Amino acid sequence: MKRTLERIIRIQSQCRLASSTVANVSISPTTTSGLQKKETKNDDWKAEILKILEIEHKQKKRKLWKQRVDQHAMADIVRFTLKDDVQSLIRLTENQLRSRLSPEIVPICLLVLNKKMEKVLKKVESIESNQSLSLFIGISDLWRSLKRNESNTTYLMALLLLNNSRKWKDQRSFDSKNSKVIDDLFDSMEQKMRQFAAKSINISEDQQFEIFISSEDQKTIRKELNMMRSFYIPAGKKLQGARYSEDLELVSPLQRNCSSEDYHQNPFQVNNIEKKKYKQLFEDHLKLESSMWIQVKNSVDRKKSDVSGEELINQWSWKRKIADGLKKIDPNDTHPLVSTCLELLPREKLVETLYFTAMAACSQGQNLIGATQFQFDVIDPILKELGNVFKKEMGFNENEIWKRVFDNYIEYFIADSEVSRQNTHREWWDKSCKTQNLASNFQFNLGNMDAETRNQVCNVIINVLFDACLFPVEAKDSGKITWQRAFSYRSISIEEESKLSTDCRLSLSRMLSINSKLMAMFDKNPFDFIVFSTSNLPMTVPPRPWIDKGTGGPLYTVGQDIIRNMMEFKSVRLNDEMRQRITSPSQGRPVFDALNQLGSTPWVINEPMLDTLKTVFNKSNQKDSEELLEKLGIPMRQDTFDVPDFVTEFGKVKKEDIDVEKFRGYAKRKAEAIKMRNESNSLWCWMLYRVVLADHFRGQTLFFPHNMDFRGRVYPLSPYLSHMGDDVNRCILKFAKSQPLGSKGFDWLKLHCINLTGTMKRSSVTDRMVEAERLLPMILDSARDPLGGEKWWMSSDEPWQTLAACVEIEQAMRYGSDVSSFQSQLPVHQDGSCNGLQHYAALGRDNEGGVQVNLTQSDTPNDVYSDVAQRVEQKRKQDEESNGEDRDVALKLRDALPQNVPRKVIKQTVMTTVYGVTMYGAVLQIKRQLKALDIPGEDAAIFARYLARKTFASLNDAFTSSMALKDWFRLIAKGSSDLMKTVEWITPLGLPVVQPYCKLTERKSKLVLVPIPMKQVDAFPPNFVHSLDSTHMMLTSLNCAHRGITFAAVHDCFWTHANSVDEMNAICRQQFVSLHSQPIVQQCSEWFKTTYLTPRMQKILPSSEFEKYTDIFTAKVKQGELDIEKVKDSVYFFS
Repeated sequence: MKRTLERIIRIQSQCRLASSTVANVSISPTTTSGLQKKETKNDDWKAEILKILEIEHKQKKRKLWKQRVDQHAMADIVRFTLKDDVQSLIRLTENQLRSRLSPEIVPICLLVLNKKMEKVLKKVESIESNQSLSLFIGISDLWRSLKRNESNTTYLMALLLLNNSRKWKDQRSFDSKNSKVIDDLFDSMEQKMRQFAAKSINISEDQQFEIFISSEDQKTIRKELNMMRSFYIPAGKKLQGARYSEDLELVSPLQRNCSSEDYHQNPFQVNNIEKKKYKQLFEDHLKLESSMWIQVKNSVDRKKSDVSGEELINQWSWKRKIADGLKKIDPNDTHPLVSTCLELLPREKLVETLYFTAMAACSQGQNLIGATQFQFDVIDPILKELGNVFKKEMGFNENEIWKRVFDNYIEYFIADSEVSRQNTHREWWDKSCKTQNLASNFQFNLGNMDAETRNQVCNVIINVLFDACLFPVEAKDSGKITWQRAFSYRSISIEEESKLSTDCRLSLSRMLSINSKLMAMFDKNPFDFIVFSTSNLPMTVPPRPWIDKGTGGPLYTVGQDIIRNMMEFKSVRLNDEMRQRITSPSQGRPVFDALNQLGSTPWVINEPMLDTLKTVFNKSNQKDSEELLEKLGIPMRQDTFDVPDFVTEFGKVKKEDIDVEKFRGYAKRKAEAIKMRNESNSLWCWMLYRVVLADHFRGQTLFFPHNMDFRGRVYPLSPYLSHMGDDVNRCILKFAKSQPLGSKGFDWLKLHCINLTGTMKRSSVTDRMVEAERLLPMILDSARDPLGGEKWWMSSDEPWQTLAACVEIEQAMRYGSDVSSFQSQLPVHQDGSCNGLQHYAALGRDNEGGVQVNLTQSDTPNDVYSDVAQRVEQKRKQDEESNGEDRDVALKLRDALPQNVPRKVIKQTVMTTVYGVTMYGAVLQIKRQLKALDIPGEDAAIFARYLARKTFASLNDAFTSSMALKDWFRLIAKGSSDLMKTVEWITPLGLPVVQPYCKLTERKSKLVLVPIPMKQVDAFPPNFVHSLDSTHMMLTSLNCAHRGITFAAVHDCFWTHANSVDEMNAICRQQFVSLHSQPIVQQCSEWFKTTYLTPRMQKILPSSEFEKYTDIFTAKVKQGELDIEKVKDSVYFFS
């Protein structure tokens, strides 16, 4: 940038000099042409990059178009199959063979045709019919389009179809007119297959197929091959490759299995669940997967009402009206898929599906639902049902297939430790699929539909819902009844908060709105059951593992994305981008294995905690309990809020007669009250979901499958009930597997309890243990009488988790002197100490910063926020004593804030440094804190700017190299953006990361996908560090599972049993040291050079530009003196 500015200034000065020269002085044509060439070259390289970007965008569009073509083809296969339109199916197959666009579609077409031929063979009259002759001729025509380079699965299906065609030919009566033609056609088909059989077709005993081929069909295929080959050589077995890529040094110790002596026990086994029980649970789970909705009893105390919400809807005849609306749709004048559904699906099933969609929207208590989510809720169950009908028609019993696979896979969770010691979940799943000759990524995906088709289908179906779902409203004055729509679409203005600043931005979002009058009725007449989407629930059986390239899991019959897409940046398909960058099957496997381990950890509901929570939650309709509920994080019901009423405020007068200022004040108070009521209602509904779901899953073992964001940070898929969330979420869950406390476990329980209170963050472990002994009577009182005793637990930072710890301690103490044998299930947490800054300090080897974030040993935990506050205070004193430009503001601040700079004033700014907070954002954060200290707004703004500068300067003092690294991260992100490429990198565990902050725009008549520079630059430092903290968590997970230790995590908070905390801590520290012993900064530098300055770019860029970007991408930050090995001895690194 500096060089560019210098060049511009030089050219401008030359221009001014030239203009001041005598007019008749001529300029050399050679010089002019030289300048023009230079400028042209500088412009040319950008034009060349735009050409590349245009080609890349076209390739992505082509790929997206191909996916849509595949989806349409699959939908057509289903439609033609169910309508028994064989000729259309044959034409579709022929088009696929000729276009060669979707080779994976052809085997499915041949499979369907084979099933049609099997159906013909079951009846003599069908064999003799003209329809069967037409089918055979159509099949023989297809053979002309078969070529040598078809997929192996296509050839196998063709062999199967050839076999049934032979049976049909042999069983058909002799017909002088047609038999000769049939024989000739068949001979030509057989001859062609003989040519392919010699070299192109392979089948082996342990071969895994992309589509399901039964064992009988496999025998038939082998028989056909033997007939066609003079000798038959079966395909050899594939050699088992390494568990992980040899390039991933961090997981090289995991390539070998843990020794039996060092392996604890299977962490995924629950002692009281046997194979028979799991098999029954799996049957129930498959039924749940095949449906869309589940009704969960509303177990929370509600207003007494004679009529429930369900009964009201029944009185209004929504189900009958939906049926009537569907009858009015003309199959010939609507979307083909809608027509197929109307013609082929049982009408009762279709009506029931739509009815439950409406019921779900109403029963969950919120008056706004995302329009996209609602569309998914409408169309997904219909597609599922259509898929079920298709499978039935094909004789394809998917559930039976998965039952056989699961019968082997479940050995991982019930067998002795050898299976889990010698295999990852992914490896055992692959072996289980091999028992059925299935590819480990096998899935019948009918449910995927492109957005355009989804919108078209939904518009038809949703209009039926909107017209059918009406409710009566009685006019206040006349008593006249009118029928109003329950649902409508609205564009809602949503406030979006930023992690980097305290200001908000508004964005419009299309939402499904439920009529407020209807919601008022349901508030008076609550639902007996709440309807939930089955995809939003925890699982009661172990999830299906994620496998290579992040495909597979976690449901057995329905595919899901492993990376969460960002709706704000729809143009970047994150899952596709990740898979395109995976260059070998073994790349990224550690990431997928870690997700599998986290998702396979078994949990149960902590029932005593749930009972106490329900008791407190049932007080949420009592205004006098507001103080208690606020302390415990329980929202109030919406009917406890007082909203100003016009008549009560002004009497029966006209609006025009009211003083303008008084009315404005009333309107403002009313708007604020409604906003608070709606926000509280939303929070109350979320709390309701958690409570009723926890009640529903009492006594059951639960699993929380995980996926991740594009950086690799992991999240449970269940949004309502999981261990990731607030204090309430965490308190109602505990490990399903119990472990004896052992020699140190009881101490860890007591320490965990004290840690949760948040009152001794600066105290040593020894002091905390002394405090735990002193508070033991209060702890026991809290456990025995949580709502009637001293209520010590309520004063904690995390009251609900503190109470759960109290209960566990009380139960353990019942064992007296034998407390070490108590079987504990409560997770004990170990939190990172400002984990983002820990990674920064490790990257920069900042000794001072490392000390403050506890990377080194100390007697008591250090607090980086207090340290920075002290440094800021010291700088303020220096300014007060100096004659510098900041003296006046420092003295004025002393008058307003005479005490030392409080920790809380600068805490958020220090915390969000890792998120890339800007100076502007920091000023807003500090200004808010100063206002809370009653400093006036104008002064607060001046002081905030001053304190923000001093805070950043103080951070630079302690984290000198780290902050320099952050600046370099921003610089290289800007460099990649200037080259019009999005920022991307690969994590130390092999996961490709692509920042999705791009927009589709037109540049020089070219439609290209370009990065949003500011977003790319601001986001890269925090995203890079988050990819490192997720890597550290995954390494800890992998190594814990490797040794048979239970592990769970919420980002930088690691959980395990009380008896394994010490070992988990050792693993956690060793993996952090191993991670930061890698030359991460140098690797990042080399990655940017090889990725953005390719040989092609070297040809395009002028040499000066190439040198400039090479210089930008070269790391020059000098590291500090921190010895990273000291982390191993730090007690408070994670504590």
